[in-house]
Amino acid sequence: MNQNQYGIPQTLPVNAQDRLLSPMKAVIHVVVSFDQCLDTGILQRAVRLSLDAEPVLGCHFVEEDPQPRWQRFDNLDEMQWLANTSLDNQDEAVDQFIKNSFFHEGQQLNMGLFQSGGGDTLVVKISHTCSDASGLNDYLKLLAIIYTRLQENPDYYPTPNISGCRDQRHYFEALGISDPLAQYNPQAPPMLPNWAFPYYSGETSQIKIARQCIKNEALDRIISFAQDNNVSVTAVLLTAMFRSLFEMLKTPQGEEFTIGLTANLRNKFSGTPDQAICNLSLGISPRITCLAEESFGETLQRASGAMEELMRNNAELADAIAVEAWAKMDYSAFLAQTQAILQWAADSGKANPLLSNIGVISPINFGHCQATDVYLLTPVVIPPYFVLGVTTYNRTLTLQCTFGEPGHRKEDVERFMDLMEQELSTL
Repeated sequence: MNQNQYGIPQTLPVNAQDRLLSPMKAVIHVVVSFDQCLDTGILQRAVRLSLDAEPVLGCHFVEEDPQPRWQRFDNLDEMQWLANTSLDNQDEAVDQFIKNSFFHEGQQLNMGLFQSGGGDTLVVKISHTCSDASGLNDYLKLLAIIYTRLQENPDYYPTPNISGCRDQRHYFEALGISDPLAQYNPQAPPMLPNWAFPYYSGETSQIKIARQCIKNEALDRIISFAQDNNVSVTAVLLTAMFRSLFEMLKTPQGEEFTIGLTANLRNKFSGTPDQAICNLSLGISPRITCLAEESFGETLQRASGAMEELMRNNAELADAIAVEAWAKMDYSAFLAQTQAILQWAADSGKANPLLSNIGVISPINFGHCQATDVYLLTPVVIPPYFVLGVTTYNRTLTLQCTFGEPGHRKEDVERFMDLMEQELSTL
């Protein structure tokens, strides 16, 4: 396939958030279950075409000073992008695929299709350097569309998204900001964390996955509880996380603690501007006091109030501007600064736990095959950092954490998950 005939550039600019996440080498996954079988040949073709539909996915990240770049692979058609396996133990194969590296060095995307008599499981592996979880959700929808179109027309070719925005421009425009750097304050004092999820070292050599599912009527109760209290489901989850960590860590009464909350900058857009697969999420930091013998509803009002105030005031804006400022640094200087931040966290042993709620995923259809279950897997982070991911699909809310032992321990993560489930089950 001659990609040049479609006007696909051979190099693409690296945006500010790509730079921010590149040192982490983090990977996100989405697991999609079907009770039917997909057509392997069509899926293979759909995956390859998706690399043209979203050109950054066919690139590798080139580190160089003063500015890195995205460079398209020369041999896209010769590289492996999809692994197809038929095994008796599907769960083990999926688990191994998630733990494995990309098929080829520098890839941003890989796919695994695991087939059994009961239906197929599709796993998408994507680099966090080029995409956040919402971008991965967008990619999954794109792949389903291409697959469906190929079923109808084997000659279908998607229009490459060459003009799609991959940076924060639409976000700043939505806030009426024409010159973000004019508002940058390098002297702004950071709000330092004073707690962390239990950890034992910075080593994450053994990847583990913990998952807790809340389904059907149990999920309906959470949604009804949120509606009755005039708050979002995210606020309910944030409250449960605060209360679970207060219990687990035996935090001192009367002290304030923070949980980071992922903020999808796409939610600030008016209309539907042309956007490409990218990283476009930052965070806000709701902070509440640990109080004794407080009901869930009382904690909810405080946590929701703290969250809503930050959202109203666009609290993520300061970080969005800072990211743009850091992108002006030579790449080597930026890497040195990033390493210093990570070293501070390691030395202090403090990092605010993070809640990343992807929200409700719309029904996914690959032709006539509708996915029965979809959930995302968070990237492995280096302790003391800790991330809880939440996905909702088909009346199932999935609490999930991908972590590395011995830095984090399975028993701690599972106890935390159990505490979350207990908090939510009382609603």
